[in-house]
Amino acid sequence: MGIDKILRDALLRRATGYEYEEREVVAGRDGNPERVKVMKKHMPPDLKAIQKIQTMRQMGQWEE
Repeated sequence: MGIDKILRDALLRRATGYEYEEREVVAGRDGNPERVKVMKKHMPPDLKAIQKIQTMRQMGQWEE
């Protein structure tokens, strides 16, 4: 996979929003890891990424 494809996919993902998991290690009283807390989070769409894609489409640089 070329770098252009990787960057294009990342920009599209940023423009449309995505879900991700955040992990937090919770330590016990002795300081040793006790458990891992997993939280699902949502990254909302980014307006600047949407605008960049629109600009690229108008210039003929964004092909679907």
